[in-house]
Amino acid sequence: MEKNIILLLVIKTVFILNIFFALSKSIILRKQLFHDEKYQDINDSFNKAKDFLDKCLRGILIRNRIINSSKNPIASVIIPIFNTEKTIERAIRSVQNQNIENLEIILVNDFSIDNTSLVIEDLKKIDTRIKIINNKKNKGTLYSRCIGVLSAIGEYIFHLDSDDLFLDKDIISTMINITLIGNFDFISFRAINIFPSKNILNSTIKDNMMANNNPIQILFQPELGLYPLRPSNKLGDYEVNDNYVWNKCIKSKVYRKVLNKITKSKFSRYMRYEEDRLIVYVLFNEARLMKYVGKYGILIIKGKGSITRRKFKKKKEYFLSILYFVDIIIDFSKKSFENRKVLIYIMTYLLKMLKFNHFSKLKEYDKKLFISCINRIIYNEYVSKADKVKMIDWTLSLIYKKKLNIYK
Repeated sequence: MEKNIILLLVIKTVFILNIFFALSKSIILRKQLFHDEKYQDINDSFNKAKDFLDKCLRGILIRNRIINSSKNPIASVIIPIFNTEKTIERAIRSVQNQNIENLEIILVNDFSIDNTSLVIEDLKKIDTRIKIINNKKNKGTLYSRCIGVLSAIGEYIFHLDSDDLFLDKDIISTMINITLIGNFDFISFRAINIFPSKNILNSTIKDNMMANNNPIQILFQPELGLYPLRPSNKLGDYEVNDNYVWNKCIKSKVYRKVLNKITKSKFSRYMRYEEDRLIVYVLFNEARLMKYVGKYGILIIKGKGSITRRKFKKKKEYFLSILYFVDIIIDFSKKSFENRKVLIYIMTYLLKMLKFNHFSKLKEYDKKLFISCINRIIYNEYVSKADKVKMIDWTLSLIYKKKLNIYK
């Protein structure tokens, strides 16, 4: 009896110590984040940007006059919009208040049903650089972005979501100059990612971070490689990946070349998942020269109405979205040893799809596409025999469990 009591006390002590060490480690990481000079630049960048952000958040146009459009804008900023009447003006202001005027602002209204249309029409009256494209039905972020890019006439493309803001007035001009000097096809820059308290400007980056369990900042680091299908890494309160289009300055001719390869019939399909990762991946495979810039250029505000937080109403939508994603990724994967790892990685996407009960309900086109994707991966010359056997076993195992004969 005494031995059992002693054992119970030891277990409780170990459990308490583990919690204590875990909390201590978390506190140390957070302290290092804001006291180590290596990370001081995030606070400096945010504090420096506050005056600019204040004007944009309040809808102030710094150059309070009519701005004439140019026949040859050097940059095009694409903003997909869906029911964001409360945030779209501040996003547009962060573009209008840039220190470069020779650009166009393309707003793709994705069949909004609130007052968004009225807001953007009013903004267009005072800025002729604004172009509005109205989707006849809700098509999703990928379609809206692609349509915006294909209609753009600027030499460089920037993306901005309708609930986010550029961080300073020189972001676009700085990125274009760097791209011009190095003749880069696209460059990545840094983003500050916040889940805001009630007043963004009256709170610090630390306040925003401490109130949430999510990473506060997204870093893009060249030593980790521009590999958008690699899962993101967590470094304390930092997230490291390069899966997003809104932190890019992209040559429009490279972008259009990619979209023409994908074809409108593919990106217009119901694809509302992994759209950023898809575009970055195909650009990565098409680009000749790329560069990372350690400048904070954009503020990502993860509010409840964020365009990135929409959820699927049906699992079948998710199923089809992943299928179209995988189909395009296979087409753009380079023939190399690295490609083998990519193919194995995306094979897991396909296998996860078999866990749903919707396969038998798919149209014949989608069933054939599913089978085609599996075959293109399994019989790729860069996939080893061992991996082929493993993937075939995985597939057959899941088919058997679900009693699905996909080869009918």
